[in-house]
Amino acid sequence: MIEKRGGYKLCVWFYACLLSISLHAQVGKMFPLLKGITLEEVPVNIPVNNGKGTIVAIAFDRDAEGALKKWLNPIYNMFIVKKKEGSNFDMAELYDVNFCFVPMISGFKKVANDFKAGTDKEFWPYIVDTEKTDIKKVEAALGIVDTKIPYFYVLDKSGKITQTVKGDFNDEKMDLLEDGIE
Repeated sequence: MIEKRGGYKLCVWFYACLLSISLHAQVGKMFPLLKGITLEEVPVNIPVNNGKGTIVAIAFDRDAEGALKKWLNPIYNMFIVKKKEGSNFDMAELYDVNFCFVPMISGFKKVANDFKAGTDKEFWPYIVDTEKTDIKKVEAALGIVDTKIPYFYVLDKSGKITQTVKGDFNDEKMDLLEDGIE
C-alpha cells in the first residue's frame, strides 16, 4: 500500500519535472511579441529590436511579484547600472543588454500608481505594462505551468530564447542568466 505522503512526494517530483521540461523546451524558440509602455510612459516592444540581447523578467500572478522584486537589484547591478567615471570596475560594463520587467498581471493598470510609489524611480524605464496583451496566449506560447513563480528569459539579438530561469533568486540562477548572454 502506498503511503499518502509518498504519493504526494511523487506527485511533487512529477510536477517539478514537467515544469522544468516545459521551461527548457522554450530555449531556441522565438519569444512572443509583447507591446507595452514603461512606467515612464515610453512605448516599448519586447523583444527589443536594437541589436542587443534582452533579459525579460515576467510575473503572471501577484503571488510571483514578491519573488520577482528580489531579483530587481541583482539584475540591475549586474547588467544595467554603469558606475560613474573614476569609480571601480563593475560587471555591468561587460554587458550591453536590454532589461524588461513585465508584471503581466490582470488589472495591472489599476494598481500601477501604487506599484510606482513602491518602486525606486531608477527601475521605471525597465518596468513594462502590457495591458492590452492576452495573458493566456503568452502563457501558452511560453509553456507556463505555474503562474505563482517569476520567469526569466534571456533573448539573443533576434529575440530567440537562449536561457530560461524561474523561481526565487539565488546565485546559481543569476549565473545561468549570465551564461545565456555570453
